[in-house]
Amino acid sequence: MNMKSHKILIANDQNVDFLVISSYIKLTVENIEIIRAENGRVAIEKAKNLLPDLIIMDWEMPEMNGIEAIKKLKADDDTKDIPVIMITAVNKSTANLDTAFNAGAVDFVRYPIDKIELQARIKSVLLLSLYYKEMVNAEKKARELLEEIVERKKIELSLLTLTSIHKRNLLSELKKQVDEVSEENPGIRGIHRIYSIIKSYEESESDWKVFEKHFEEIHNGFFERLEKASVSELSQGERRFAAFIRSGLSSDQIAKMMNISMEGVKKNRYRLRKKLGIETTESLNKLIESI
Repeated sequence: MNMKSHKILIANDQNVDFLVISSYIKLTVENIEIIRAENGRVAIEKAKNLLPDLIIMDWEMPEMNGIEAIKKLKADDDTKDIPVIMITAVNKSTANLDTAFNAGAVDFVRYPIDKIELQARIKSVLLLSLYYKEMVNAEKKARELLEEIVERKKIELSLLTLTSIHKRNLLSELKKQVDEVSEENPGIRGIHRIYSIIKSYEESESDWKVFEKHFEEIHNGFFERLEKASVSELSQGERRFAAFIRSGLSSDQIAKMMNISMEGVKKNRYRLRKKLGIETTESLNKLIESI
């Protein structure tokens, strides 16, 4: 069997049996490292320290038998995924098979050991183990890539929010200056047109549309879950307000994003709490963060 290097742990208290099993394995797998444990307790220690690719576990051993050892291996996050083949002199009755499989064994071989049978089972288990590890690694890489994408989206959303706040601050300052100029020089041509342009930018939906697109890429299904949590239909403004809370914006930032006063923020919080059946601002934030 031409595969990568493998470590196989044989847990067996009988030296003769260990030598026989080892010789069969060496004829089955190339680049093999064989590790021995004299009982179940030692098998657990070596499995945890060395993380073998496969364990061949004898049922009857001193100090701790194979069944108890398998149960402990499967209860440990470090060793739970290591496949175990149980070897035993007991009959292959349904009850015995159930006992071994329920403990966590993936296969069952009976003494006297048939060389061809053991070799076939070892090949099968190692191949399955290899495919499983490849699948786990692929899933891990996929999760890491997804987390990286989400993190980038969060950064983009934060930058977008800061840009929107900066723009609204600038518009607010421009409007203030236009007001001052208009009061001092009411006859200046075009002053009202400039004021109207500034006001139209303040009331524009474009910032929200861009924000909403990025927000839904990060918090997919948020608005649907929010509606389900509400006792009555939410307004567009309340949906926005909740989205800004979910994004971690402060009350001051929300006021700027929505072009409202701090009193308006308080009123929005109050209405949203009522519709979601929440008593305090703190519990409102916690609920929205959990959606």
